Amino acid sequence: MNLVLDIGNTNSKFSVFKSDRLIDSGVWQSINLKEEFQKWNNNNQNCESIIISDVLGINKSDFESISKCHLVWVSAKINLPFEINYKVPEELGADRISLVAGAVFAYPKKHCLIIDLGTCITYDFVSRNSSYMGGSISPGFLMRYNSINANTSKLPKLKMTIPKKITGDTTEACIHSGIFYGIIGEIQNQIHFYKEKYKDLTIILTGGDSQYLANRIKNGIFASHNFISRGLFSILKLNNS
Repeated sequence: MNLVLDIGNTNSKFSVFKSDRLIDSGVWQSINLKEEFQKWNNNNQNCESIIISDVLGINKSDFESISKCHLVWVSAKINLPFEINYKVPEELGADRISLVAGAVFAYPKKHCLIIDLGTCITYDFVSRNSSYMGGSISPGFLMRYNSINANTSKLPKLKMTIPKKITGDTTEACIHSGIFYGIIGEIQNQIHFYKEKYKDLTIILTGGDSQYLANRIKNGIFASHNFISRGLFSILKLNNS
């Protein structure tokens, strides 16, 4: 039995694999992560190994003292199912490594553009020969809403709303339109740029805010719920051999 743990700023997703089969999955609140991890280890003494992708910056020694399993921490320094062509590989976050691994696992020998919509919007390109080339990072929905309010004296702080039309007829409607259609335009431009160079491009959309783009991005594949966990498990197997 093996545990895959994807630690996020708010929530952490766990998946349990037996052989190559996914047998359990769920979500822990990151604020309670240490306690939940302790509980899981206590109840699963037959665990063989654990892989952890962490963007929160947890204390590794705390987790290593809890578990008797072999622990693998995702970074550019471990064995990966792809080559990293990044000027400073150590700067590549565990979350982006996990996304690329998911793409390589799910769509082997394909040019892939992975678009992850979360706190930030990340664009990551991996070639059909499993070579990670880099990408882009821009502010996500919530960050843009917060920025408009924080950096002006009169514009309100709003919650994410999909506008009914592009031409807003109130200040609030204009903000919703500017953010939503601005992000749509940004994503479409990124896709256009890569498709000009790679005609057989596979576009993968993931992240909590990807739900807002349903029916908006043509030919995009919305990643399955276990997209990242499968990619992380493929990394774990490489580092267990």
